[in-house]
Amino acid sequence: MNTMNLKNLIYYIGIAAIVLVLFSGCGRVVLEEESTAIEQWEVAKNYFEREKFLDAIEILTLFTLNYSGSTLIDSAQYLLGESHFVLKEYILAESEYQRLVQNFPESPLVDDAILKIILCNFYISPRFELDQEYTEKTVNVIADFTDMYSGTDLTVLLSATPTTGQVIRSILTLGIWGYKKPAIADVPLEHTKVVYPRRRLGLGKWLLRVFTFGIYSPELPELKTPPSAQVDGDWLVRRAYDESLSRLAKKDYKSGELYFRMKKYPSAIIYFDSVIERFDSTPWAELALKLKGDSYLAMKDYQEAAQNYQRYLKKYPDGNRNTVESRLKECQKHIGNSISSAESPIP
Repeated sequence: MNTMNLKNLIYYIGIAAIVLVLFSGCGRVVLEEESTAIEQWEVAKNYFEREKFLDAIEILTLFTLNYSGSTLIDSAQYLLGESHFVLKEYILAESEYQRLVQNFPESPLVDDAILKIILCNFYISPRFELDQEYTEKTVNVIADFTDMYSGTDLTVLLSATPTTGQVIRSILTLGIWGYKKPAIADVPLEHTKVVYPRRRLGLGKWLLRVFTFGIYSPELPELKTPPSAQVDGDWLVRRAYDESLSRLAKKDYKSGELYFRMKKYPSAIIYFDSVIERFDSTPWAELALKLKGDSYLAMKDYQEAAQNYQRYLKKYPDGNRNTVESRLKECQKHIGNSISSAESPIP
């Protein structure tokens, strides 16, 4: 293929791509100026189910302004939050869910909204090294949820999401290495996403509609649920709570570990105490207790070191027992020598 033919091919491919983009929206539902609240609600719901979330947001925003007295207002407010949520606009989504909780406390959707508020804060929480404002907020919201709404029959559809490395690997192998989704219980909650039923045209019908400039307008397919797992809302809250606590504990533990390596043992102990006292249920508490003992040992405070090692052996009998017992014996030896020296008569 010569250079001219290659340029022509690229040109026509570009034109085809532009046509696809311009006409991919053909067949959209048009909102009449005199439409009723029910008609606007149906249009908004239609957009949401067809994954046209920006259009849904536009109509739902107008709906909440124009029909505040409608019996559908709480549903519209909730779907507005859902539209932002699925776009990963978690701060905006939380704001809309909060508006539902505050303005319509008697709505049956309040529990669902609070559950999504928890997920908004959880999904937006950054890696443990960064500021954990939203992780702390997740824990606090869950505490309120547990006190007020425990035992609800909420369910959520979840699907595992590939990591960045898995996506890159799939791209580099041209899809030969596919991503096999594991069971939801086997992946961290941060590697999941909420799934919604949707109406999606098959590729063939979509292309036919585009290339006929909307003349061919197939009926919308039935709602279908993508591959996912239905999980219990209470289970989901517990997972979010446990993983949030673990993230907070890891942040404090890593800070203490850094001070320990820098031989700033008093500062390290402060962080280890934070992990032990606040996040006792996480795996980081065991590591913190051991390093707390090591910190006192490094400072030659054998009495405190021995107490922490004894506490470790009692609380974690299946932990790093051999190392801790060895260091405990070392502490007891120093303590014994110290007592012997103190009891020796002065010549």
